Amino acid sequence: MKRYSSTGDFKLAALPLAVSLVTAPLFVSLASAQVLEEVLVTAERRVESLQDTPIAMTAMTSDNIEKRGITNTDDMFAAMPGMGGFSSPGSRGITSLSIRGISGGSPANISLDPAVGMYLDGVYVGKMLGSALDVAQIERIEVLRGPQGTLYGRNATAGAMNIISRKPLGEFAVDVTAGMGNYNLRTLKTNIDFDSIGQVGEGAGKLAAAASFLTKERDGFYNNYSGGEDFDNLDRQAWRAALRWQPVESLTVDYVYDHSELDEINTLQKVVGFTPGPTLGGDRLSFLRNTVLPFATGLGAAPGADPRINDRWLPSIQKTIDAYERVLANGEGRPDGGWADSTPITQSEVDGHALTAEWQLGEQGVLGDVTLKSITAQRETETYVAGDLDDIDSSLDANGIGAYNDSLHGVLLQYYGGSGGASFPGVDALWAAVDQLGAGHSMQDTRSKYEQLSQEFQLIGATEQLDYALGLYWFEDEANYDRRAAFAMPLAGRDAQKYTLESDALAVYGQSTYRFAQLEDRLALTLGMRYTEEKKAISYNYGAVATPFGTSPAQAISRDNNFYNFSYNATVAYDISDDINSFIRYATGYRSGGFNGEVFNNSFDEEIIEQLEIGIKSDWWNNRLRVNAGLYTYQYDDLQTSELKSSGGGITSSTINAGKAERWGSELEISLAPIEDMVVSLAHTYINGDFEDYPDTCNAANTQCIDGAKEAKRGNSPSNKVNASVDYTFATTAIGDFNLFADASWQDTWEQVALSPSVVSNTPILYTNSSMDARTIVNARLSLSKIPVDTGDLMVSLWVNNLTKDDYPSYGVNFQGLGLITEQYGAPRTFGMEVRYRY
Repeated sequence: MKRYSSTGDFKLAALPLAVSLVTAPLFVSLASAQVLEEVLVTAERRVESLQDTPIAMTAMTSDNIEKRGITNTDDMFAAMPGMGGFSSPGSRGITSLSIRGISGGSPANISLDPAVGMYLDGVYVGKMLGSALDVAQIERIEVLRGPQGTLYGRNATAGAMNIISRKPLGEFAVDVTAGMGNYNLRTLKTNIDFDSIGQVGEGAGKLAAAASFLTKERDGFYNNYSGGEDFDNLDRQAWRAALRWQPVESLTVDYVYDHSELDEINTLQKVVGFTPGPTLGGDRLSFLRNTVLPFATGLGAAPGADPRINDRWLPSIQKTIDAYERVLANGEGRPDGGWADSTPITQSEVDGHALTAEWQLGEQGVLGDVTLKSITAQRETETYVAGDLDDIDSSLDANGIGAYNDSLHGVLLQYYGGSGGASFPGVDALWAAVDQLGAGHSMQDTRSKYEQLSQEFQLIGATEQLDYALGLYWFEDEANYDRRAAFAMPLAGRDAQKYTLESDALAVYGQSTYRFAQLEDRLALTLGMRYTEEKKAISYNYGAVATPFGTSPAQAISRDNNFYNFSYNATVAYDISDDINSFIRYATGYRSGGFNGEVFNNSFDEEIIEQLEIGIKSDWWNNRLRVNAGLYTYQYDDLQTSELKSSGGGITSSTINAGKAERWGSELEISLAPIEDMVVSLAHTYINGDFEDYPDTCNAANTQCIDGAKEAKRGNSPSNKVNASVDYTFATTAIGDFNLFADASWQDTWEQVALSPSVVSNTPILYTNSSMDARTIVNARLSLSKIPVDTGDLMVSLWVNNLTKDDYPSYGVNFQGLGLITEQYGAPRTFGMEVRYRY
């Protein structure tokens, strides 16, 4: 009989209008016999087989995690069916996740709530900021696909990922993994469990403790031709302390402190092309060659010409032409290196505290077996990012000569063309600004601080036929942002953006499952409900910005708004046989509205999703074949989406409510144990649909418009994704067991954002979206385990990632009116060795 867990961590269980599939065969481990091993999960707050859980989900055990080399969220994009994501351009440790084509927008924008709820031991992580930092000791990862909200934590429209850590063992144990690899990779992960103190039920009770430490360093993937540190290196440390106190059998209290640090050079943002320049006559390189250069040459030869034309401007024009020609000659594809007038860096620190108390009350009459649980948590993240967002080195030499951005060349042409080449105060001010701010294309300089507090109370119970969970959840956070970025320097000056954003949310929820004894418990009905109240408040404090053309005034305003939502779900599950289970689920999801701090006075409404899914989970051939499949469809209203906006000489992430989207998809996961000690897995996910409604982009008189619904495409998610793996222990010898694990993932092309519209000279234009290429990634690991040693357990592994050296772009940015199109790339082929010792 199913029972709610009184000791386990749990996962989210609110599902949505989706006909989805739900499984984890891809991550099934091998039992000693020639069968697929049963995987136990806690997605519905009770310990049960994944095959009996009527939710679309994937579960990954510690063995699966180790074989895939997963240490952070970045490592999971390829491995997880139906999941996508990318690391934020220009910032490390900031990750965007998507499930079923639903994403949370720009991950570096701390104004936005994620669409995928991430939980660390039941504690909700409020922002994508800092979410990619490595963690120390993972016992299990459970990923639910589809909206959730009626079992615990925050609302999430796309799904949820719960990272569950191992609890202290209560006895002395050591687990050490040391690794090395190409690009001078060095890793060390250590976990120490200590002998417990005291006894349960005696005196102060029993106290167990464990500590974990992790360090990871690696040289950069790309040479820095400008002389700074190489791009895309690793320098991460993390540690964690865990205490478990059991004064009596019925009460368990867990405290966890975790700390992570990151100090790295960002991924190279390679310039792969240029946007048309409507005000520059179209092609930017042709404009420089055929207009700026000959005109400036003539102006420099004119009597009384400003000597800076010949001394600074003309050689800088040629440097810009050379740089642009190099960009177009190199084209797309992974480079060996790049340039930067300011090497891009990220520094980040994350601290977290979590206190979880669980009290098993036992049988309480009509309430059945009851457990009370409290989760109290605080998390804080500080991040600093600085440096280039492109690989064109525009640094100035001692004579003030460099590869200026083409917008600056255009203004100099206008100035000197009007004066016949003569100097005047306006051009003097422009040259002074160049000397002060430089002439680069992009530069970021941003500090962020984010803090969250949460408190959750749960009452979990079970009777003979009914399982139920009730909860009360409170959450508040505060984000502080200070941006000093500059683009097309020095024309727009340097940003002075500051804002403070606060959230305060309260929710009550409940979910219950009733099994019908009349049908031998084969039929179960699940109902869940949640009510949420949330307040968002923002204080904009944009300072005055000095430019060569004057000073734009400071702007300040404070706004707040309240949001309310009632969401629910209903699931009917039926066990067709002992080995075939089916379900149909309808659910609603919700993400509150708010304010985007990166665009002045930019508010957006809440979004609502309704999802319907139907799924089947089945075991065949004496548990040697597992097939899980499903269909889903969902409808979005007032979908929140991000657009890149170039305005005022800078580029920002604007948030809009796109309107309505109707989509559907399918999911299929198959696992097979064809012979003893082998498991072969295959999964395919498909998503179809773009937007039914999307805002048009029009000129001031609304006489010319871009049809948003016609042009907008689903961003951040490929339509097709295939995962395949083989896990084979092919030899058992006197020196140990040999195991080969290989996995491959393929996904087709996807769009960076839904749409890139703009209005230039009162004419609406549509910039080409950066389309990410299809990719095929193959990874493999060969391990020798159970190596005979006097004490403990020893294992040696050789691994390789991206075996075929696919040079796929992982993300791209179209800078629109600023001229650049950039791409960042996934990791090249990497390989190495690990040694793990456990005692």
